[in-house]
Amino acid sequence: MATATQTKVVGTRTSLTTTGLSTLASATYVASNALVLNGLNAAFELQAATTNTPAGNKQLLAWVICSLDGTNYTSGPTSGTTATREANLGQSIALPITTASTTETTQFDVESILGFIPYDVKIVLKNDLGVALTSGTINYSLVTPTLTY
Repeated sequence: MATATQTKVVGTRTSLTTTGLSTLASATYVASNALVLNGLNAAFELQAATTNTPAGNKQLLAWVICSLDGTNYTSGPTSGTTATREANLGQSIALPITTASTTETTQFDVESILGFIPYDVKIVLKNDLGVALTSGTINYSLVTPTLTY
């Protein structure tokens, strides 16, 4: 009897456009462009730094917001500084940035955060450093399940 084994192949690392991330002011939100998943999970890599000395909470927060139809997304702030509906965004991922001039990196994936794979996603970020960012990028790789017998 043949045994089936499922592996997950991580695809090519690709930049996800997020206008304004590399100079994001303190206490400000920004959202990436949408990434259509086509039924695949996606792994994200978030990198950020500042040349200023972090103060306050010393972190960059990220959320995965989703859409089941490519139009209607999870409620919550996606730009500006109004945090009134931040709790609607769900589970956050924190990237600690505790020192100046050091690029910090974290990874996360859609399925782990949401528990399912929606039609598409955006990444919402909030600068919670107490100072402006001076660099920042989001990269992604689609994760393809592969069966071998």
